[in-house]
Amino acid sequence: MKRHSVPLLILFALLGLLLAACAQKTALRFSNETQCGDATITFVNSNTGEESTLTVPQGQEAEIALAPNVSYRYTVEYPRQPGYLQCDAKHVTVQLKRGQTLNVSLTSELDPALQTATVEATLTPAP
Repeated sequence: MKRHSVPLLILFALLGLLLAACAQKTALRFSNETQCGDATITFVNSNTGEESTLTVPQGQEAEIALAPNVSYRYTVEYPRQPGYLQCDAKHVTVQLKRGQTLNVSLTSELDPALQTATVEATLTPAP
């Protein structure tokens, strides 16, 4: 009985292509670089209304897989608002193509009122 190695090679090549296609994930990757505590991110699938939540601890990263070519609304909220930082909630709509991963850096900013006060205090001449 003669073996047919060519069809087997084709089968393995097709299997490899199929696995590579499945490995292409569509995702959002969040990096919580704030000083506002854990970020709670709520996602809503615009097509189905299905809601899911992701928590990203302060100083860490987390990723959530999304369905490709579907619009999602997401909201980022924080547990605390330090007096000197702005930790504003964010409301974003995103839609990614198959295989895309979007990196989102969550950052906090020095309160503009504190920045202005610091600049004015710095510019006042000494007696």
